[in-house]
Amino acid sequence: MKTLATGLVLIGVLGAQASAQAVVATFDDLTSPPGVAAANGLFFANGNSSVYAGVTWDTRFRVVGDEFRVDSPTPVPLYGIPHSGHYFVTNEGDGDANNGLSITTSMVLKGAWFGRNEYYGFGAGADQVTITALNGSIVPVSRSFNLPSGTAGQPQPLTFFDTSSAFSGLAGITGYRIDRREIGTQAGNWVADDFIFAASVPEPQTYALLLAGLGVIGWARRRRTR
Repeated sequence: MKTLATGLVLIGVLGAQASAQAVVATFDDLTSPPGVAAANGLFFANGNSSVYAGVTWDTRFRVVGDEFRVDSPTPVPLYGIPHSGHYFVTNEGDGDANNGLSITTSMVLKGAWFGRNEYYGFGAGADQVTITALNGSIVPVSRSFNLPSGTAGQPQPLTFFDTSSAFSGLAGITGYRIDRREIGTQAGNWVADDFIFAASVPEPQTYALLLAGLGVIGWARRRRTR
């Protein structure tokens, strides 16, 4: 019975490794979020911590409420539209200062919702984002996504950027980099929400060791039944 129980434990470990639980960064459960008509750095909105949803976020990620406008007295159009809840993120900074935002994690990025923002109703921002999976300084895979355009002068509803097929088979992931293609002269921002992460693919040697352990258990059990 002990041998069988041990075998079941190892099988359970294999199953746990193979079936990853998804983690969704919604930005709606932060400890110190800005008001819905305001915006603040993710670091500050998360209680002075860059670690949120088990992931370390670049300090240039900015949390934005769904009623935020860049010039509220006018008023100008809303800055962006979240996919869910009341908050989303954007790339803080002007020009190249808001390019190449990093996400540090060993988890697999399955995808996120991206869209175009709006400033004063004149367009601009970014029309494409590129997410690069990283293994240290090595760049295994990079994927680009065109941000859909819609009603001129208004922020656009977010669209899902599915990266699961590109990143799920990668081992040794250390993080991701988000680059963008700027249009116009208004800082090249984008809007994003609901980043979906899952546990990374186990290294091949992990499966090999666990399967070897099952083999030893099976051999021992056969000896005891002879």
